[in-house]
Amino acid sequence: MFNFFASKFIKDYKNIENPYTRLKLISLSSTIAIIINIILVIFKLSVGYASNSSAIVNDGFNNLSDTVVSLMALFGSKFSQKPADKEHPFGHGRSESIISLLVGILIMYVGAKLFINALHHYALEDQTEFNLIAILVLILSIVAKFYIYFLNKRLYNQLDSDLNFGVMVDARNDILATTGIIIGAILESKFNIRVDALMGLILACFVFKPGLDLFKDSIEYLIGQRVDPEIEKKVGEILMDNNFIVGYHNLHIHEYGKGHLDGSVDVEISQNLSLLVAHQLITNIQKEVKDKVGLNLSIHLDPTYTILIDEEIDKQIKQLEKQAKNDYEDF
Repeated sequence: MFNFFASKFIKDYKNIENPYTRLKLISLSSTIAIIINIILVIFKLSVGYASNSSAIVNDGFNNLSDTVVSLMALFGSKFSQKPADKEHPFGHGRSESIISLLVGILIMYVGAKLFINALHHYALEDQTEFNLIAILVLILSIVAKFYIYFLNKRLYNQLDSDLNFGVMVDARNDILATTGIIIGAILESKFNIRVDALMGLILACFVFKPGLDLFKDSIEYLIGQRVDPEIEKKVGEILMDNNFIVGYHNLHIHEYGKGHLDGSVDVEISQNLSLLVAHQLITNIQKEVKDKVGLNLSIHLDPTYTILIDEEIDKQIKQLEKQAKNDYEDF
């Protein structure tokens, strides 16, 4: 179903390497999750209040929070699509992480609120009255959440989106919690033991934990955590894959949203290279880094006392000079 809607509303929807296609896919998945969660909220709150079930009511409000989460994911993906401007030269890609941070706070708040509500329900000693309709609503909820879970898991693996991860974890926890509610309902009706409030407490913990994890991950990203060391390693290999650069230092890489990397580095280069050759060498390296890593890399030259004299190296220098002259003429 998702691929059908994606093909209808997103041009070139299979090109997930395109940052704008990626954000549009996140927006579409958020919209679908919003619609499903609104339906679940209506049914669960109606059945929960009718059956006097704290667990079902909590599950309904959890779906309401899921709706808000999906709305925030939709807003975050839309805002992240805005191009760079004068005030934001690196674009708006980090909006996704800001929204993820707010989503984490919201999920933690809902989890704490549900925990308090479950304790209150236990203190009142209200008797839960489950019926066949309530059980059917919960089963349908599990089926719907399985769809949301697998959809967002696939998109998270493809797009590496914290927003899809948040929705995926919510769906997984809903599946476990709702299954627990059904088991609790059966135990309560068969053995006359009160487990509904306990299930409400467990649900509250399931809600709170992923919110805390998402909050911590978003904070680390916004503070400026180190990018994947494999990216740094790949850049280093490209920098040193020639006979002219003898070393490098001060490699800094910054991520401004998924798929948008900018960085800078100082390279130590042989002093006997002409400015024309050195410039062409650096231009070639920048293109290679961009093509293989997706990084916009600014390179500063530090001439060293190393002097390279060799027939093969002399041939490479002449090739770079020729390439530089050709590029200049084309320009």
